[in-house]
Amino acid sequence: MTPKIKMKTEQCGHRILTIVILCLFGLSVSLAVSAQAKNKKKGDKVYIDHADNLRMNQYELPNVQIAKGNVKFRYKDMTLLCDSAFLNERENTFQAFGHVDLKRKDGTHLNCSRAYYEGFSQMMRARGKVHLRKGNRSLRCDSLDYDMASNVGNYFGGRGTLVFNGNTVVADKGDYNTETHDANFYDNVVIFTPKYKISTPTAHGNTETGLMHVVGKSVIRTRKGEVINTNDGTYNSITDHMELQGFSTIKSRERDVQGDNIIYNSTTGEAEGHGNVKIVDKVNKRIMTGNDITYNSRKGYTEGFGNVKIIDNKENRTIIGDHVIYNSQTGHSEGHGNVKIVDRAKMRTIVGDNLIYNSKSDEGEGNGNVYYLDEKRKHAFQGDYVHYTDSAAIAYGGTPGPVAKEFSKGDTLFVHADTISMKGFNMNTPEMYRELYGVNNVRAFRTDIQAICGFLIANSRDSCMTMYQSPIVWTGNRQMLGDSIKVFMNDSTIRKAYLLGNASSIEEMEDKIHYNQVYSKRMNAYFEGGNVRWGEAIGNVLTVFFPIDDKDSTLMALNYLETDTLRAYMRPDRKLEKIWTNKFNATAYPMTQIPPDKLKLRYFKWYIDMRPRDKFDIFRRVGREGDADIAPKPVAAPPRQTILN
Repeated sequence: MTPKIKMKTEQCGHRILTIVILCLFGLSVSLAVSAQAKNKKKGDKVYIDHADNLRMNQYELPNVQIAKGNVKFRYKDMTLLCDSAFLNERENTFQAFGHVDLKRKDGTHLNCSRAYYEGFSQMMRARGKVHLRKGNRSLRCDSLDYDMASNVGNYFGGRGTLVFNGNTVVADKGDYNTETHDANFYDNVVIFTPKYKISTPTAHGNTETGLMHVVGKSVIRTRKGEVINTNDGTYNSITDHMELQGFSTIKSRERDVQGDNIIYNSTTGEAEGHGNVKIVDKVNKRIMTGNDITYNSRKGYTEGFGNVKIIDNKENRTIIGDHVIYNSQTGHSEGHGNVKIVDRAKMRTIVGDNLIYNSKSDEGEGNGNVYYLDEKRKHAFQGDYVHYTDSAAIAYGGTPGPVAKEFSKGDTLFVHADTISMKGFNMNTPEMYRELYGVNNVRAFRTDIQAICGFLIANSRDSCMTMYQSPIVWTGNRQMLGDSIKVFMNDSTIRKAYLLGNASSIEEMEDKIHYNQVYSKRMNAYFEGGNVRWGEAIGNVLTVFFPIDDKDSTLMALNYLETDTLRAYMRPDRKLEKIWTNKFNATAYPMTQIPPDKLKLRYFKWYIDMRPRDKFDIFRRVGREGDADIAPKPVAAPPRQTILN
């Protein structure tokens, strides 16, 4: 080579090298300026560490440098390897082709077939077999737009797969933030985790917290066998906490839950629903419905608001009300507003405005229209306030007032009083019996007997009803009074009655005008079929009696009698069969010659207006003027017998 040619060659080589250096310098300056404009930083340059071939053709690709073969360059916090690349110094962009491998200092690693980067927007567009990963998180897709400023990658164009912490999400498209770990998935989303599988049109979540929000017709299947159907739900794979909006259902081997809004955790057993809620606990055999329900299957605790109904088939118990609290483990039941508790095991029903009941201790109380029914022991209580145990109860207050029912002997006895209480004895033994107490304004009704008094005791052991404080007893067309009265009953009829102190018995005749009357210190009456079969009067006996003609059933006369002891025996047709007495003083008046003042004894009082007419009439408040107006004074010893024709 001649010195002239050599000089030209060296000058040409120097010129090319100078151009390359100037181009690289221009690219570096251009990228630095662009990055500075974007991030307001200095020194953002592209450093080309290696390229087998580097060239620039201003006519073919203005402002673009072409690097080929084992390309490696650096920009900001990233290093990029590829087979070839186009670098645009003016537009601050580059394109990479073939085995693109990008790494960032934060640990982000991107592989793809080709990539395009816009420096001004800091957007990396990766295409073809894209694989983005950071730590234990990995995203594989066909196309990815990765915003390197916000660390958000959007993938699309075919099925993408995100893997994180042992979880996998497959979707047609989505976005993922490598910094915050927030992710959104769209179209045919399928999520696999060790605990559940989700199929949904759309999902939003966080790979770090395990929280996933699904939108659209979605199905969540958990490892425990639960199947959740919802259109809007949030699920935490770490805590198993689930919140479902809109009508949703949860079905599993253990329980089913449905409602407009549900909060549920299969690990803790807690479930909460709002709006048309139904929870079916298959293990504990409970069904809970209502507008708002909170339930914990492990603790057996339920609280509900609005049309609540709890059916506990395991404990044979049903509770309904506007607000209900129930704990199956402790046996505690509490209800407010239209409450009804049905204890099928113990055959009890309690209703009221507010109720508290414990099936373990058999104790409860209620206020506001309370009704307590014990079908097993055949009694019931009703009142504004009721307190009850397995062996005792008390009821008082309210309008029309408390009521007790005794139906252990067939026909039901209804008792009303200002205060009613009950006490059981020898509980849970064959000798068990109860005593029922009525205090003030006592009114009782049974088909065969009615009564009023100030204080009443009813004993189920001997079916005896004892009355004090101006008692009156009616049976059929007969009225009985005394300082105290004892009535013994069969299953459906009166058996006998004892009238103790100032006793009187008045029988209304069929003509509704005349009355058979007996007054004495004490009186005993014995019944058959609801009618008096025989009776005895003891001490200072006064009687007015109208014998009946057997032929035409007319009244024959008025017989007045005074004696110390009298026994009268009646036929089944209620006609007099015979009378026994000792010394007596008697007067007989023909029906046409009866003096008006002899028709009734001096102390005659007919209290028919006070008599309870039916079970509803027991609430009517009536009373006598007092004992003095009916109590006969002691009579003298009877004189010798005198009979007038």
